[in-house]
Amino acid sequence: MANETELKLQLPPMLSDFDAQAVLQRLAPGGHRRGVSRKLRAVYFDTAERDLAKRGIALRIRQSGRKRIQTLKAPANGSLGLQTYRELEAEVDGNEPNLARLGDRVLARELRREIWPRLQPVFQTEFDRTSWLLPFRGAQIELSWDRGGIAIGDRREVLNELELELKNGDSRALFGAAEELLEVLPVRLGHATKAARGYALADASRPKPQKAAPIRLNDEDTVAVAFEKIVANCIAQMQANEAAILHDGEPDPEAIHQFRVALRRLRAIVGACRELIDDSVHAIWSIDLRWAQRECGPARDLDVLVTETLTPMAAHVPPDEAFRGFLAFAEAERAAARRQAVQALNNPRYAAMQLQLFQGLNDGAWRHVLAGPQLSLPVRDFAERLLQARYKRVMRLGEHWSELPDAELHRLRLFGKKLRYVAQAFAGLFKPKSTRRFIDALSGLQDCLGAVNDGAVGRQLIRALVERASAEGVLDAVSAQRVQGMAIGWQAHKIESRLGEFGALWTAFAGAKRFWRAQK
Repeated sequence: MANETELKLQLPPMLSDFDAQAVLQRLAPGGHRRGVSRKLRAVYFDTAERDLAKRGIALRIRQSGRKRIQTLKAPANGSLGLQTYRELEAEVDGNEPNLARLGDRVLARELRREIWPRLQPVFQTEFDRTSWLLPFRGAQIELSWDRGGIAIGDRREVLNELELELKNGDSRALFGAAEELLEVLPVRLGHATKAARGYALADASRPKPQKAAPIRLNDEDTVAVAFEKIVANCIAQMQANEAAILHDGEPDPEAIHQFRVALRRLRAIVGACRELIDDSVHAIWSIDLRWAQRECGPARDLDVLVTETLTPMAAHVPPDEAFRGFLAFAEAERAAARRQAVQALNNPRYAAMQLQLFQGLNDGAWRHVLAGPQLSLPVRDFAERLLQARYKRVMRLGEHWSELPDAELHRLRLFGKKLRYVAQAFAGLFKPKSTRRFIDALSGLQDCLGAVNDGAVGRQLIRALVERASAEGVLDAVSAQRVQGMAIGWQAHKIESRLGEFGALWTAFAGAKRFWRAQK
């Protein structure tokens, strides 16, 4: 039994070849072993109910030449961003799984009665693998290039990926090797294993938009441990929605929204813990996260404008050829913005951003040299102070909300959003009922201000879209003025309507008990 630690990089499916020698020279300029090429075919087994997959287990029989190797992989604790597994491997005689060759008596007993008798083939992989063993920064890394496919029946998915596997040395070397590869190849990080991709193909399932999962904090966590758990949770939400955005077909607009939520949550905790983070690490993270959010922003803004303003307008205004043309133009712009979001996730800069996050967390480089004593303290007191400071900012600005100009209302929305993300991040430390009541009251406030902000952003978008539509001949001067007036008037009515709800929502929020003080 051994642990396998690896990092996958996805190549574009249509990239059939690249200069392997240039890549190898980049990673191992001092020399490397000659590459070994093999044709590998594997059949993966599970029950019809996917009992192994539910346990995170993958079981395959791989054929390489005359040998048949049975491999069972189960998740093991490892570094964030890397795929780490317990690997049980043994040679078998036939094409069926052999329980006696499993090599783990406890696991064999667990699987013997209920699962093993019901195993059946689920999908197969077949690919050509070329592998090189490379010395890299004091470690030994095996670089493999896999080209082929995953198949079940007449369904097939292309495999074209690089795999960096740690043979010995520090796992941080994998991140460094991946960063070097980003300089010479158009790769992105691959978060799904071959088994996960095979199951998705077999079950004809597609990735779905994902909201943030609960963050499991406890009073024994230090400030440093809690911060790393929160960041890991944000990254998990990013990755889940990245998969839904990049899946074949039209990018899911809700996935783009949830991806941006994950980015905002991450930016919020990085900003809230600014004094704990190394200055250079904070600068890199902040710049990259802001870039990613900016690249996906137009898709979300245009989606809100089209679905919540222009489409409802089309159903209520009299038939208007110019307005229908403008709506079609806006929908085309939305589609282009979605493509921009997809391009951003395929951009090597996005992969580099993820590697920077993983590396900073795994080697502790994110920790400010002067923050050591605070980072080692229990997290609860830190969370209470942070929540109280964020709460005071909201209360001071919102106290005279009815007198605030638009710019200050926008500022109030941002303060409230930061408070909500911090409250949700540390919610697991406090009593659920009082925490939920406070966050619900704050969310109501935020939803109202968010709708007002969407209206303000929508006005700017409408003006910009009308100008572009006029320049491209979609609208003449008279139609442009009329369409812009109609749309902005609709937006103004929506803004006034939502602002009319704000007073009651503010009163409910101001009266909500602060859950971080409810237990004192």
